[in-house]
Amino acid sequence: MAVSQDPLRFFLVFADGADERALQAHFDAVRLRDDLFAVHTRLSRSELYHAVRDLCLPDGLLVAPLSAHPKFRGMAPGALKWFKLRSND
Repeated sequence: MAVSQDPLRFFLVFADGADERALQAHFDAVRLRDDLFAVHTRLSRSELYHAVRDLCLPDGLLVAPLSAHPKFRGMAPGALKWFKLRSND
């Protein structure tokens, strides 16, 4: 498989009932809340959607691109730091 030359991007991923450990083991991902993750990847939205669908077998799935890290409050500890460390890539 060829390595993508696309830029690194953030995606918001809602993966209802997905195996969180599998998702985090295969992607640069952080858990924001139950079933809600941020992923930093060179994959396209479609590629990420299909990869998460096939790997984690979620009951429901949403993958949405983010233009930058979002403003948020009340998410999992360490999530803001995860975004800030990757925002300068």
